[in-house]
Amino acid sequence: MDEPGKPIACGGVLINDRGVLLRQPTGRFDGYAWTFPKGRPEPGESHEQTALREVLEETGWEARIIASLDCEWEGSSTRNIYFLMEPIRQVQEPDEETAELRWASPFDALKLIRETTNEAGRARDLSVLGPVIKIYAGILRKYGNIEAYLTLAASRSTADDESKKPSP
Repeated sequence: MDEPGKPIACGGVLINDRGVLLRQPTGRFDGYAWTFPKGRPEPGESHEQTALREVLEETGWEARIIASLDCEWEGSSTRNIYFLMEPIRQVQEPDEETAELRWASPFDALKLIRETTNEAGRARDLSVLGPVIKIYAGILRKYGNIEAYLTLAASRSTADDESKKPSP
């Protein structure tokens, strides 16, 4: 159960060889120039389910969670939990809350997020991007590119799913 106080919002940071996926809120809502998809849970949803649903609604991308970013970030109106995600396929257009999507290198993402005028939101998004950059750089050092890592992670996930199936 979540602690009392600000409500929880859950979101995702999608990564691939093109970088990280950012969304520009329609009308730069609440001073956000570029940000990550996120939103509040619907009744009965887990944090993971919320993050996946919000990514789909706000970007049109189906995604798979790679890892939790294992931290909670304060926003101006919510406490925020983010997951690192792999994009699977774009299945629909983003909803009306999103004006534009952009794949950006982690370092270009820093510049784009800094355009946000909402101070709490900008600070949160930059703080979220910090561990993503470390993970991204680590993957590049170890695997040479993001796709090689994502392929390996997906095969491990499939093997884990198979091992959970009951034996005949």
